[in-house]
Amino acid sequence: MSSNSKVTPAIRRRTLIGLAGLAASASALKMAWGAEPGPFVIKRASLLQRKPGISHEEFVKHWVEIHAPMARACPGIGRYALTIVKSASTRKDVAPYEIQVDGIAELWFKSQADFDAYSNSAATKRLRDDGATFIGREIDFITEEQVIIS
Repeated sequence: MSSNSKVTPAIRRRTLIGLAGLAASASALKMAWGAEPGPFVIKRASLLQRKPGISHEEFVKHWVEIHAPMARACPGIGRYALTIVKSASTRKDVAPYEIQVDGIAELWFKSQADFDAYSNSAATKRLRDDGATFIGREIDFITEEQVIIS
């Protein structure tokens, strides 16, 4: 794909994500969110569960149509990706986590300064305040990628 090609939010990819293998390799493509290609120094991955009383469909609609566009105003983000969970399964030979995950948010930052700018901005506070209206539970991971197959 050429660097002038556009990737739109309508393009979807099915991904199998286990908690042990949460990190996915970063793409060199220019993303629809206006993100630049790596290298990225920091990646934050968040497992999200909807608030009680909100359906998965309502959660996804708010996340995609209202919450995610607000991230454009937040400084420092190099890439932002939403992974909408369609189904979950466990292995018979490994004990399962007893959690429900509706989505996985991934944010990439090119430097600690970018991460700090994001963390301390008023736009990020507004983003977090909106998140509290539909996200019931969340756990965040700061991750280190080790790309095995690129």
